[in-house]
Amino acid sequence: MKEITNHKRRGFVLGLGKVMGVAGVVGISSIAPHTFAKGRSANLKSVAVHKSTNGRERLIFALDKDVRHKISTLTSPDRVVIDFIDTSAKTKLKLSRNTANKNQLKLVKNLRQATRNTKDFRVVLDMNEKTNAASALKSNGKGYFLEVALSPHRARKTSPQQDIKKAISAVTGGVVRKPITIAIDAGHGGRDPGAVGKRGTKEKHIALQIAKRLKAKIDRQPGMKGVLTREGDYYVSLRKRIAKARKHRADLFISIHADANPNSKLTGSSVYILSQKGASSEAAKWLANSENSYEDRLAGADLHRGNKVVSSLLLDLSLADTIDKSHEIAKDVLKELGTVNDLLRHQVESAGFVVLKSPDIPSVLVETAFISNPREEKRLKTSKHQEKLATAIFKGVRRYQLASLDREDEIQYS
Repeated sequence: MKEITNHKRRGFVLGLGKVMGVAGVVGISSIAPHTFAKGRSANLKSVAVHKSTNGRERLIFALDKDVRHKISTLTSPDRVVIDFIDTSAKTKLKLSRNTANKNQLKLVKNLRQATRNTKDFRVVLDMNEKTNAASALKSNGKGYFLEVALSPHRARKTSPQQDIKKAISAVTGGVVRKPITIAIDAGHGGRDPGAVGKRGTKEKHIALQIAKRLKAKIDRQPGMKGVLTREGDYYVSLRKRIAKARKHRADLFISIHADANPNSKLTGSSVYILSQKGASSEAAKWLANSENSYEDRLAGADLHRGNKVVSSLLLDLSLADTIDKSHEIAKDVLKELGTVNDLLRHQVESAGFVVLKSPDIPSVLVETAFISNPREEKRLKTSKHQEKLATAIFKGVRRYQLASLDREDEIQYS
């Protein structure tokens, strides 16, 4: 019943958005094109294998409409992965071989399939050897066909640049992927000092020092790249921090802070993600108001332009998947922080932080410790403790990255 209700609500929102022309209102142009795909999903009807010359083979996938797709090759074992975006298969695909070529096929060994993300469809071809793959979508007026051309991989001499790619490939599961980009946001800065400890320690300095240490660790890791939203002691508005992350096409957004509370005995680290329905506790709500208040006073931040109701609904829709991913990252980071510091709470908190409101970038906010606690303030000022905190955050992010790669490569027999 809940799924039906959500489906109806989603259809209502998208229809209303189309009528009122509010796409520009919430910056939907920056969201992945399939996030608000129109119409029904495509149906993958069948697949046939055809023999070509020189040891090459072709697979023809029959579809009832145009689709976007991604194709990649993996090794250990050798396989070709084809992802059909916003597509389903009503019947199980079976390799239909041309009878004359039945005993001559040497590349394709087996076909596996599964639904991904509830709306995409993945086909995995188990290969008998390392294979090159290319694809092209064609139409004959009656339907659409995705042709996948397969050919044996020929070993050749590699350049130093290719050797580097191989090293990255070994870390990322046998396929060269775009390095994962992490936007590291040092909270506050410039005329906004953030919280101030009993000994005069300013949150803005601590956050930047930890952020730089985290970036150094990320940049040393193959397949990862860090980007700072600010590199010195200057003010950057909350919205510009998000914009910079999007400019660099960040895959993750980590905002670093040092907590404060009127109760100077309070200690511990905590990790937050965005809450669509408001803060998850009174403490989280108080903290969100505290973090956002400086920006509100400076710029009078207006989160919704034009039709506020429609904008809010569209933003809620686009954030759903991002928040799920944010929660996974936050759990990993929180677990690692627990190895170097006390935890304020042992579960991920949620609140309405402005810097977490990017609809297309999984984002978390880390409160490293309470700068208002004299003991934690003293530790925050030391290079040793800053290094430990940066290492814990890095390990959490790395754990999430590895888990994501495993999920990306994993497929079950249907």
